[in-house]
Amino acid sequence: MKSAMKIDTKEKVMALYEMANDTEDFISLMQTAFIYHTPKLLEGCDTKADEYKKGAAHLSEIIPAFIADDPDLKPYVSVPAHLLRIWENLDKLSGLIGKKIKENILFSDKAVDETTYLFHRLVEILRPTADMVLARNTFLSKYILTSQSDVEKMAAEYATLHENRLVRGECMPVSSSLYVSMLEAIKSIAWHAKEIAVKLSS
Repeated sequence: MKSAMKIDTKEKVMALYEMANDTEDFISLMQTAFIYHTPKLLEGCDTKADEYKKGAAHLSEIIPAFIADDPDLKPYVSVPAHLLRIWENLDKLSGLIGKKIKENILFSDKAVDETTYLFHRLVEILRPTADMVLARNTFLSKYILTSQSDVEKMAAEYATLHENRLVRGECMPVSSSLYVSMLEAIKSIAWHAKEIAVKLSS
């Protein structure tokens, strides 16, 4: 029974890893769609996000029941909930980018550069976050924490710069609202990745 439980535990950890690992490709796809205004690249993104959201919610419900038989699962209890929030915000980002493309909402060159940079930083955070699910490496955790702090600071700085552009009339209110919503989603993704790293390194 114990051996079977261990195998089942490994399957759950691998499921969490796949949910975290696939965020990288999802972001890369969104980034390309964002830069080149290509709506076709976003086709199926909502379906994929929904699939992972359902999977994360399911694991969030069932993992606590396995802890009594396998204490090794204890650090993973909150991981599915954080992955759920990550995928919710990825889904939100995809929708915002789709709206931008569909309604032909233009960003300033600075806003495009800033968003692209933050997408790149997200990939740099989420890649080691997926590795943390398997390795629970302290070095990776410290890197994720530092990177999340950098993203938080840069997003706040970009929001201030954007507000100044808005005041100067360099961007439209509709693009402003979209841009700020994207910044918030990006910050949230980075924060939940950081929380995963904290839980798995404790």
